[in-house]
Amino acid sequence: MADTSKKTILLIATLDTKAAEARFLKESVESQGCAVMVMNPGILAAPPYKPDVDNVELAAAAGEDLKVLLASKDKGRCIAAMMAGCAVLTRKLYDEGKIQGVVSIGGDQGTNIGTTAMRALPFGVPKFMVSTVATGRAKFGEYTKTKDIIIMHSVADIAGLNRVTRSVMWKAAVSIAAMVKSDEASVVNLRGRIPVAMSMLGTTTQGAMRAIATLESKGYEVVAFHQNGTGGIAMEDMIREGAFKGVLDLNTHEIGDRVVQGLHGAIADYRLESAGAMGLPQVVAPGSAYYTVQGPVDELPPDMRGRKLIVHNPHHTLVRLNDQELAETGRLTARKLNAAKGPVHLFLPLRGMAYPDSEGLGHWDPESDRAFYKVIKDNLDSRIPVTEIDAHINDPEFIDPVVEKFLSFMEGRV
Repeated sequence: MADTSKKTILLIATLDTKAAEARFLKESVESQGCAVMVMNPGILAAPPYKPDVDNVELAAAAGEDLKVLLASKDKGRCIAAMMAGCAVLTRKLYDEGKIQGVVSIGGDQGTNIGTTAMRALPFGVPKFMVSTVATGRAKFGEYTKTKDIIIMHSVADIAGLNRVTRSVMWKAAVSIAAMVKSDEASVVNLRGRIPVAMSMLGTTTQGAMRAIATLESKGYEVVAFHQNGTGGIAMEDMIREGAFKGVLDLNTHEIGDRVVQGLHGAIADYRLESAGAMGLPQVVAPGSAYYTVQGPVDELPPDMRGRKLIVHNPHHTLVRLNDQELAETGRLTARKLNAAKGPVHLFLPLRGMAYPDSEGLGHWDPESDRAFYKVIKDNLDSRIPVTEIDAHINDPEFIDPVVEKFLSFMEGRV
């Protein structure tokens, strides 16, 4: 059992196949002045030593009986139960103040189990995964999703202790211990500043930077989230964790890109919902909402090749959504805002929603923009005010009133 007088790190490892490696990692962490709790999701055999949290407890936390699970001989069901149980009990241990960080080792299955448990923890809790699949051939979106998980390649398989595995796990031990013991709050927290969230993307950077400068001058700490499919959902998750006091949502690009399954489509369907659900003040503008990010221009779907498009770089092409796609995006936007429990104000820029949507540039289509706005307004609850401004989203003439309204919400004015 962990020493409660020290910072405690949870070690998740399948002791049926990685007991020796887990013991080495445990002892390495302890040598750095931290206590360790061991969680064992292994199901192939009894472990050679007793963990602090065993697979029986993990199965029960997932609503399963371990004996029934093993008798089913359904490996997928067993792994799913271990993943769910690890997530539930890891969060429980954290909420009870029993752990301050997590480290895990594993192959493909172990990485899925370990990172599932880590994703149950809020932003800021140290999370370190040593994985055999952390290579350039793997995609890590499903492992990390919106969380601040560090994944380290094991280089060699985690199958025995040798100069490679010892070196990798020693570095993991030193790293997780240092993170847990560090006085992060004294460096990270800006005392006296009010934390607020803001969305942005490269095509609305100019306006976003002006908004940040103004808000910081008024005593706010602005955390900006890049709307690349994951950034917006990370913002939504942190809003629900209570990280922010208000939301300046200047860029809703991920909603429309999800409609057409673009590269920047939100990875979950609750974009533009968390602030409303939490009752936080939010000021919204449809930055970059009218286009999708697709792959190389010569790989565009046939129905997109004749549209207005911008070759952003050799890998990405920005393509305007058609009228039907914009209408669906507009209805979704309105529906999400209608559900808000707190104050909301929508601003619409009449001279373009992103840099390419400027007069004389490749995406300029004011008629399409107006049709999109009409759908939003026609479906928006009458209690939500809408302000249309004859300016581009990046212009001071647009950004300044938007920020002023946000400040009025935050300061308890109108």
